[in-house]
Amino acid sequence: MSGMYSINDLLNLVIQQGAAELRLEPDRPPMMLLQGKVRVLDGPLVTSDHINELFGGIATDEQRRELDLCGSTHFRYATEHSSQFSVRADLRGNCLRMSIKNLKP
Repeated sequence: MSGMYSINDLLNLVIQQGAAELRLEPDRPPMMLLQGKVRVLDGPLVTSDHINELFGGIATDEQRRELDLCGSTHFRYATEHSSQFSVRADLRGNCLRMSIKNLKP
């Protein structure tokens, strides 16, 4: 099941807006930290399954295993245009949450 958002589109929006962070939490729309304030994006809510799908688009097999075994993982991710992000993913029960910090806002 494909979600309404793609990870590339969300990260590009973070870069374009100069946001410091993208937050993805189950049953909420995506949120960006912009100039010290949380901005909720207009659009549908994301599910834990959709967050898992978005996570799978940027995580390696090793990072996925770490999340499964430890319940959390933290790593750096670079887009094809060399933008750098710090990614933290946490499992709480069966719900996945992600925080993606822009390292060059």
